[in-house]
Amino acid sequence: MEKKKWITKKGKGSNGTLVLGKKPELLPETAFISLTRGEGLNFLQLFVNYVLTLMVMRQMKKSPGLIYAELSGELKRGKGNGQTMTVWDGKLMPKFRNKSSHGFAMKFFGWVIHRRNTKTYYLTYSANEQIPSTTEATELMRKYGKFYDGGKLARKATSPKMEDIINS
Repeated sequence: MEKKKWITKKGKGSNGTLVLGKKPELLPETAFISLTRGEGLNFLQLFVNYVLTLMVMRQMKKSPGLIYAELSGELKRGKGNGQTMTVWDGKLMPKFRNKSSHGFAMKFFGWVIHRRNTKTYYLTYSANEQIPSTTEATELMRKYGKFYDGGKLARKATSPKMEDIINS
């Protein structure tokens, strides 16, 4: 089995992406995608998010069933945005999500990211043989994701429509 490595991709301006694994051409029928996004994080929130993300990144390298992952971030005018996309084979994500570093981060992360100054999105859906780009993933989350505005639930998640995934 090939050892997974994080690779840095520099974006335009003040954004960048960390990638784990190679983006596959074909996905198994059982593949699904998990998306998370936080917007408007202040310096303290960004720092805590960074520390927690480093812990989870180690766990991701060892996670069976993880096909591909992208962590992207951007800093504008003193506010930060962070986005995570993971692609899973089968139903192994819940095991990863609830254990070890990620389990701890989820408990602690709510306090960090669900604040008055933030907007957060969460979405998990069947991959339908396609992995969206970072921009497409953002659009899908904003349209279909579970949405917290200022720490308060504003909308529950709905499944993306197949044509939206295909046309994105």
